[in-house]
Amino acid sequence: MAVSLEEKKAVIESRSRIRELVFGVQDGLISTVGLLAGVQGATESTVVVIITGLTAMFSGAISMAAGSYLSSNAQKDIFDKELREAELLAAQEPYVAAEGLLKSLSDEGLSREQSYGIVKQLLQQEQVFLRTFQEKVFGLGSADINQPLKGALVMAASFISGAVIPILPYLFIKGNQALYLSIALSALTLFGVGYFKGVLAAKSPVASGMQFFCIAVSAAGLGYLIGLVVQYFFPGVQIAA
Repeated sequence: MAVSLEEKKAVIESRSRIRELVFGVQDGLISTVGLLAGVQGATESTVVVIITGLTAMFSGAISMAAGSYLSSNAQKDIFDKELREAELLAAQEPYVAAEGLLKSLSDEGLSREQSYGIVKQLLQQEQVFLRTFQEKVFGLGSADINQPLKGALVMAASFISGAVIPILPYLFIKGNQALYLSIALSALTLFGVGYFKGVLAAKSPVASGMQFFCIAVSAAGLGYLIGLVVQYFFPGVQIAA
């Protein structure tokens, strides 16, 4: 059965938070697995690794949520200001607004006569004309940018969901075994996230998954090497497990 327009619209709207979801999970995973690998390499203390991981997870989630909220709120303020300016222009100079919409429709391939007929019809419905003018002339569509709090919560939850994965092995095993399992779980999870992103974007899921996988492994490897360098230059930081 063909998907209805309402269902398709709902799907598009539900995907409007995919950026926050994917970014939060991958950032939580990559930053945490790299940090834990570095701490493990420097201290070789499971307790320190766990405490560091939990601290990084919650502080990172708060930071990401705050950043998402502030940026989305700023975007919303600018968007609302542009909407008001477009509304004011349409109210004070309706002929200028009509000419702008006429040109926009003509640029999309309609003839001058067809465009004029459409604009004439729209002018009979003030609100319909205003929305069409805002979208066609100013590019101010109905994008879902008016929920900064929702975006912040999605970002925080997805960051925690990603960050908790590399921490889990250290709760049950110690030493390098926990490190290797942490890297493996993180890499596999990121592969899954990349695969999912590839499916949604109608691109190669395997290629997208491998891209995320390689980034996770590289981040963990670099983090561990940094930890070894820290331990070499500051041997006093080593703590018994």
